[in-house]
Amino acid sequence: MRGTRLVYRPRKSEPEITEFAAEPMLAHVEATVGGRLEQVAGFSSIDYDGVVRRCVALCAKDGKQLDLPLNVAATILWDDALRRDIGVGLIRPDGTRADYLVGSIAIFLTE
Repeated sequence: MRGTRLVYRPRKSEPEITEFAAEPMLAHVEATVGGRLEQVAGFSSIDYDGVVRRCVALCAKDGKQLDLPLNVAATILWDDALRRDIGVGLIRPDGTRADYLVGSIAIFLTE
């Protein structure tokens, strides 16, 4: 399995980009995000290098309980993905956020 992994870290706007030739080990991905993995619901596409690509986004399942820092860049990308796919994002009509991402987020681009 070949692919590209993007890691968005809190307080960073640009991802760390890693190309891989073999499926990453679960323990390595968990170490990257800071805990047990959870797929980010609805985060299934990303605009990468000007092309909308399918993806899978993973976060730490207990990140909010662990008080991991807000990840603004990844939250904005998640909002974009939801708006592309279902037409509704994370920002409510009153301007508040319906949800947000914390900690490091690993995004695997899919073919």
